[in-house]
Amino acid sequence: MNKTVPIVLLVILFAAAAWYSITRQPDPVHELPTPTMAPVSPMETPPAEALPDAVVEFIEPQPLPEPLPPLNASDPEVMSALAELSGSEMLAQYLVKAHVISRFTATVDSLTSRQVAAEINPIRPAEGKFIANDEVDRVIMSTENFARYDGYISLLQTLDSSALVDLYQRYYPLLQQAWEENGGEGTFNSRLLEVIGHLQQTPELPEQVVLVKPEAVYLFEDPQLETLSAGQKLLVRMGPANAAVIREKLAEIETGITGA
Repeated sequence: MNKTVPIVLLVILFAAAAWYSITRQPDPVHELPTPTMAPVSPMETPPAEALPDAVVEFIEPQPLPEPLPPLNASDPEVMSALAELSGSEMLAQYLVKAHVISRFTATVDSLTSRQVAAEINPIRPAEGKFIANDEVDRVIMSTENFARYDGYISLLQTLDSSALVDLYQRYYPLLQQAWEENGGEGTFNSRLLEVIGHLQQTPELPEQVVLVKPEAVYLFEDPQLETLSAGQKLLVRMGPANAAVIREKLAEIETGITGA
């Protein structure tokens, strides 16, 4: 047999199979039904839930602080604020009215030195003369000197420490300005806390303080007492009871400043 015959027969068979598969009708048994789509119902929007009424909290606006006066014109306002704390009569009796803030910063700075110049001190000097008792072989500081400072202590005890700290914070920008104009370095707040710590280290006094008078003024015979600063000597002269009140008030002020 011609070798091409089997090949021709295979081609015919494949062609016939291909033609049959193209021309024949689909078998109804195996025909898939046309898919039907269910009618789409319009989406129902769920009823909106009633929202609770919003609670609006009213915050009362805080008043702005009053602007500070210029430093060179601050005495009336500062004196008025101090008078509210202590009373105008007592304030006028003990406080110098001119350049209060500048005097205060300069005096605070001088308390650790040998003396405080009278022209910068905002506090009027104690009335009366320093009293010394002459004994047989020595001179003793009289305890009657302590009473010269009773009025100052009474005034200090009437002043609320928290109110003093509030006043200090209110006028601190002016205090810092005066501090810098007086030649101070850094912050006045740091210097004030330093001076408070210095005064708190004033030593306890003996029962009798012996004095000497080589020239016009009395000096402490004890070299350790004589080398004390002007602020510490003031605490010595006013007596242990008055000094204790000063220390307590200073501690309250220090706590208020550092806490603030």
